[in-house]
Formats: sequence, structure tokens, C-alpha cells
Amino acid sequence: MVGVLFTYLQNRMDELHTQTEELSKTLMSIGDGVVITDNRGVIERINQPAADMLGIRAKDAEKKAFGDVFHLIQAESRNRINDPVLTAIKTGKNAEIDRQTLLIDASGNERYIEDIASPIMDKEENLIGVVLVFRDVTKRTMQEKEIRHLSNHDHLTNIPNHRHFHQKLDSLDQKDFYPLGIVYFDLDGLKLINDAYGHASGDQALKQVAKILKASERDNDFAARIGGDEFAMICPNADEETMEALRATIDKKIKRQKVQGVRYSLATGYALKKDARQTIRSVLSKAENRMYKNKVLSGKSTRNQAIKSILETLTNKYEEERVHSKRVGEFCREIGASLGLRQDEVKELELAGQLHDIGKITIPDAILGKPGKLNEKEWATMKEHTVAGYQILRASDEYSKLADYAMSHHERVDGTGYPNESNQEQIPFFSKIISVADAYEAMTSDRPYRKALPVSRAKEELRQNRGTQFDAEIVDVFLEDVLPNIANNR
Repeated sequence: MVGVLFTYLQNRMDELHTQTEELSKTLMSIGDGVVITDNRGVIERINQPAADMLGIRAKDAEKKAFGDVFHLIQAESRNRINDPVLTAIKTGKNAEIDRQTLLIDASGNERYIEDIASPIMDKEENLIGVVLVFRDVTKRTMQEKEIRHLSNHDHLTNIPNHRHFHQKLDSLDQKDFYPLGIVYFDLDGLKLINDAYGHASGDQALKQVAKILKASERDNDFAARIGGDEFAMICPNADEETMEALRATIDKKIKRQKVQGVRYSLATGYALKKDARQTIRSVLSKAENRMYKNKVLSGKSTRNQAIKSILETLTNKYEEERVHSKRVGEFCREIGASLGLRQDEVKELELAGQLHDIGKITIPDAILGKPGKLNEKEWATMKEHTVAGYQILRASDEYSKLADYAMSHHERVDGTGYPNESNQEQIPFFSKIISVADAYEAMTSDRPYRKALPVSRAKEELRQNRGTQFDAEIVDVFLEDVLPNIANNR
């Protein structure tokens, strides 16, 4: 558009260079900024849009050198650019400025402009001046910058994304930057946090990691989020000592972070490209493989500790849940011993009883602590705790065997339980034991919505539902062997 307008003006100059009044009217009617200089670069005419963008009166610009009125700098370097008017005079050709040029007005305000300066020739092809047409493109430029930023950055953490990372890696893969370090990171424990507390909490962990990586960068380092729970960093002109120091610094910062009381870890692996004989992809692969090895070694303890933290959070928040989990575990241990299970099986069963309701961490407080009866929608939400418990426990090597037990402890032997309506043969044996222990403990304890039932009433409930809700053999062992022993020991 500026070029079209310029062509029009140039044609008019040929016709109007001796018709001052008509020329002035033409300038004043144009919406873009227009400046006309003589063959030395001194401003002869300037229209009102140009004066407005300069923040001055039009008459204050006339008779002054273009470069004294127009302060033009390159946006990134902040260096002054070559005077486009003098360039047009010197070369006798059109001169355009870079799109990243800023015009600084009289008040110090900055705006992006685009312009074209072109020599004005008389009929004998002698240069008699320059016409410059320019316009404010700040809004468009900022929109384009925003689009570029969005396409190159992760929307959640606001650090460079996978695409930008590989572009940067390719640009730095040259000898001036060797040794070139590449670090891979994996946020271990993200799935547990998501399953236990929701994706908003998981997002908080991702933002924490991104912030730490950015704060740990050297001047030329480049950190990015390259996957769901994966990050990477490029470190030009690094060495083993630099990379090890970086790893230690980041690890120390990560260990101080918590989300909902749960700690997570960052598995790390790095590699260096020392010369052109190595391909950048092989170095990238080496760093990634080292990261996964580190994850195997450190991730187990991280996830196990996270589950303990989740249970602690739940039981600290609700005293009845702490008591309930402990007593169900004890009942399970006694049932297992009475059934003649091995000692290691009894220990596993007791732990399963303690963790069976860990999925309740995902249930809203308003439902978990409601003093009255749950409505249909609330009850549907409450029942989701079995699947949530399964998702949480299966994320840990130490507790993964307990996941099925937690998911199935509300199944019924007649096939009408939840979440899967499993029948007698399909329900894990430990889940059947937890079901009896859980029901008895719940009936004989105070709840927000009712007082504890008498022991005799609770026993009768178990008898009436043996073979339908509960496994008959387990009910009999609990009533005949476990409860009498517990009563005698108190």
C-alpha cells in the first residue's frame, strides 16, 4: 500500500513540482505520513499525519534536515539506522527501512513504522529532492510478534516449545558453539499429582520447573518444554564441569518444591557435542537415554514417597479417615492371620487396608465432609474414589500390586457393586477381605451423617449380607475368630 501511494505521489511530483499550492493540498489529503525534502535532505513539506506521528507541529519540521527531525532506530539492537532520505539521494534509488524500525517522537514514545523514500527527478532526470511515505504499523507488528511468540512457546509455561527447541538446536550446531551441551529433564511424579489433585496442581508443578530452568540458564543457554512432562536445555560452549554444576543447581532447587504437600523429582541426563564428527541427533539421543536411566533409579523412591504424602494429606485433613484407614488395616491383618496367610501376605494385606481409600483425596471437601445424606450426583462422585485410588497406586512400583485391591473393595460378590460390577470369581481375594473390614469399621464409627451403630447391629448386617455383598467365608472368619480375639485383647 505504501508503495502504491508512493508511485502515485511520484507521478504527481512530475506534474506538480512547480504548483506549490496544489501540491500542499495533495499532501494534506493523504492519510499516511508524507515528507518531501530538497536534494540535500532538508524538509520542504510535511503533512499533518507525519507531524502527528512525530509529536510536533508541521512548521517546526520544515527547513530542518530529515535526520535531525526523524529519530529512527532498530528495535532489537537499539542502534540508529541509516538515514533513508540520504540513502535515496546518494544512490538515486528507492530506499526502504527494515520492518523492525522504531520512530521515536518528540515525547520519547516509540512506534513501529514502515516507509519508502524515493528520489524526485525533474524532466531532465536531475535529482531535485526526495519523497518519503510512511505509516504506523505498531499494532500489526505487535500482533505478528504475538503470533510468532505463540507458535514458538508453550502456552502453559511460556517458555520455548518443542518446535522452537529444535530450530534453536539446529542453529547452534556449529563449531563456534562446541562443546555444545544438551540436557534432558523428566518431571517424575506429574501423573500422581494429576491423578490425586487434578491437572491444575500438575500444571503448577510444570510452571515451577519451567521457572527454575529459566532462572538457571547462563546468558546463552536455551531452556524449553518439549513434551508433556519433559523439558530440555541447550548449553553452548559448555564442558563436563559446567553441565554437572548445572545439574546439581537445578536438582537442589527442585528438591525444595512441593505441590499440595507432595514432592516431585526431575530426572536428568546430559551429553556434549565436542566436534563435527558427532551428529546432533546422536548427542540428543545420548542425553535422553541417560535421563531415562536416571529416572529408573530415582523415580521409584519419588513416586513411593508421593503416595505416602497423599495419604498423609488425606488423613491429616480428616481425622475420621486417619482412624478408619488404620483400623481397616488392623482388621485386614487379623483376618489374614486367621485365614493362615503367609507373613508377607499379611503385611501386604494390612498395607492394602490402610491405602484402600486413598482415592478419596480426589473427592471435593464439600462431599467428603457433608453432614447429611449425599444426593444422586454427589454419590456418583463419591464412587469415583475407587478408580482414582487405582490410578494413584498403580503409578508406584511399591504399591502397584495394591491398585486392583483399592479399585475393587466396593464390589459385591453378587455382581452388583462398583465400579465394574465384578462377581465372586472376578473380585481379588484381598478386596473381599478389605470389603468386610471396611464395612464393619464404617458401621461402628461416627460419621458426619450418622452416629456409630452398636456392635451387635453391625454384626447382624454382615450376617444378613454374607453371600450377596460379602464373601461368606470371610464374614464367618471375621465374626467367629477376629472379633472375639479383638474383644479379648482390649
